Amino acid sequence: MFGNLKQIMEAKAKIDKMQKELKNIRIEESGMDGKIKVIVNGAGEVIDIKLSEEIFKVQDIKKIEKTIVNLINSAQKKAQQQSLQKMQELLKDLPPEVRKQLGIWNFQDLF
Repeated sequence: MFGNLKQIMEAKAKIDKMQKELKNIRIEESGMDGKIKVIVNGAGEVIDIKLSEEIFKVQDIKKIEKTIVNLINSAQKKAQQQSLQKMQELLKDLPPEVRKQLGIWNFQDLF
């Protein structure tokens, strides 16, 4: 029983550390020939959106808005995939009962 408790505490510490590290990862997506850039962290949070001055010459605001939404979604998807891969590596050796105690039935429960 105490062995599981130790494993749970160690796993929780590793998960917390990994979540902090994910916030330092930067994923950049660009569109409209580099005129729009979106940057998210490994946790999927939008960090920055950069717009070239040239973008303001474009008359099609709907196209700009749609591009920004698509870039954010794409970057967040990449962040989620990267996070999932890192967590899988971190938790792959944990016994099922330890993952259960952490509330992680499968790796998708992390997100």
